[in-house]
Amino acid sequence: MKTSTRLRLLSRKLKEILSEVKRRVTPTENYKRRILKLAEKFRVKVEEELKRRGLQAEVKIEGSIAKDTWLKDDADIDLFMLVPEETPKEALGGIYLEAARASLKGYRIVERFAEHPYVEAWVTKKIRVDVVPCYKVKPPKWRSATDRTPYHTEYVRAKLDEKLKNEVRLLKRFMKGVGVYGSDIKVGGFSGYLAELLVIHYGSFLRVLEEAPGWGEGRIIDPENFYKGIEEDARRLFGEVPLIVVDPVDKSRNVASPVRLETLSLFKASAKAFLKKPDIKFFYPPKVKPLSLQALRRNLQDRGSEFLFVKIRRVEAVPDILWGQIYKTKKVLRRLLENYDFKILRDAAWSDENENSILIFEVESSKLNEAKRHVGPPVASLEEENFLRKYVNGENVISGPCVEDGRWIVILRRKYHDARVLLEDKLANGGRSLGVASRISESIVRWGVQVLRGNEILGFYRKNRDFASFLTCFIRGKPLWLDLD
Repeated sequence: MKTSTRLRLLSRKLKEILSEVKRRVTPTENYKRRILKLAEKFRVKVEEELKRRGLQAEVKIEGSIAKDTWLKDDADIDLFMLVPEETPKEALGGIYLEAARASLKGYRIVERFAEHPYVEAWVTKKIRVDVVPCYKVKPPKWRSATDRTPYHTEYVRAKLDEKLKNEVRLLKRFMKGVGVYGSDIKVGGFSGYLAELLVIHYGSFLRVLEEAPGWGEGRIIDPENFYKGIEEDARRLFGEVPLIVVDPVDKSRNVASPVRLETLSLFKASAKAFLKKPDIKFFYPPKVKPLSLQALRRNLQDRGSEFLFVKIRRVEAVPDILWGQIYKTKKVLRRLLENYDFKILRDAAWSDENENSILIFEVESSKLNEAKRHVGPPVASLEEENFLRKYVNGENVISGPCVEDGRWIVILRRKYHDARVLLEDKLANGGRSLGVASRISESIVRWGVQVLRGNEILGFYRKNRDFASFLTCFIRGKPLWLDLD
C-alpha cells in the first residue's frame, strides 16, 4: 500500500475513533441539567448543615462540573466550603469536616486527604460527591492547598469554549483508558486540572499527544509565560522533577508535581503508539479477564521466576495516606531483599483500601545457596587489618580469608538464604527498625503478617476478583494497547 493511501486511511480511522469517543463522553444537555440540579441539591444540603451548626462558609460548586469538562460516565460533584480566612486551620479537619460528614448522612462516606482531610460519598452508582473545606483568600495568600481551586475554575472557564471542552474530554478519557489519570498517591498521574491546562496550552487533544513524546525530563510548560526567558529560575524553584506545568493562578506551584516518572513515561509511550496506530481500545480498554486457577498455577510454576506476596491486614489510614504507607513499605522491603542478595525482577502493590493490602515481589529465586563469595580489600591496603580482624575467626566464615588476584577474599555462610524467612524475621516486630511505614507497622504488630510463596496465594486469588484482575495484569506485564492487531 502506498504511503499516501495508508495515511488517508489512518486519518479516516482516527476521525471515526475521535467522533465515537466524543459521542460517548459528552453529556447531553438534559443530562447536564440533571447533574447540575443534583449538585445544587447537595450544595444546599451542605449550606444548611453549616447554618445549623452556626459555621460560616460560602459553599460553591467547583471542579469539572463547574467547568463543564466532565465525562458522561464520570460525574464527580465537587463542593467547596470557603471558610473565613481567620478560621484556625485545625477547624478545617475538625468542625467543618464534621459538618461535611453530616451533610452526606445516609451515604457511604470515605475520608480523603489533600493537605487536610475532606469527605467523599457515592450518592448513586456513578455519581460521587466530594465536600472539601478551604479558605476564602485572595491570591497569593494561600493557607491550604485547596484554596486555589475556585481560581482554577475561573481560569479554565475563561479559556475554554465548547470545542476545547470536548478536546479536554478526549484527553481525560484517553488518560483514563491508558491508566495515567489521577493525581492521588496511588496513581501518581494527571489531575483533571492538569489535563485542562494541557489542552489550553496546546489547543487540542491531538496536539497534546503529538507533543508529549518529546517532553524531556524537567520540561517546562508555562501557559501564562511567567518564566519566559528565565526558565532556569523555574527549574531551581521546582527541582528535579519529570515535568513542570506552572499553575496560571500561582507561579510558585507545579501542577504536575504528583506525576511520577513511570506514569509520565507510560503516557508518552501511549500517545506515540496511538498516533501511529489509532484504536478505540486506548480510550476503552477491554476488561481484564482473570486467569483461571489452573492457568495461574501453571504460570507461577513455569515462568522461571518466583513470587513472594506480603499480605497485610487492616491499616488504620484514609486511602491517600494508606497508599503513601504502602509505597514506602514496598521500597523498604525491596531494599531489604536486595541487601541480602535476592534479585528482584519487578514489584507492585495492591489494596482494597479496607481489609487487605498485598505487596508483590517477583524474584529470580526466593532461595539462594548458603555459601557466598565475599571480596575484601587489596593486600597491604588501609582496610586490610580491619578485614582480617573481622573474618579470621568469623562466626559465618566457611573458608578463608585467602588472597586471590591481589585481594583478600572469604567464603561466608549466608545469614538468610530463604527470602520468606528473611521477611518473616524482619517483620516479626512490625519492621519499624527497617523503616516500615508507621501505620503498616502498627497493623503488623496487631494483626500479624503473612509471607506467601507462589501458589500459596491461590486461596485469596479465588475469593477476590479485583486482586485476581490486578495479579493477572501484573503477570501479563504489558499495557493492553501492546496487544493491538
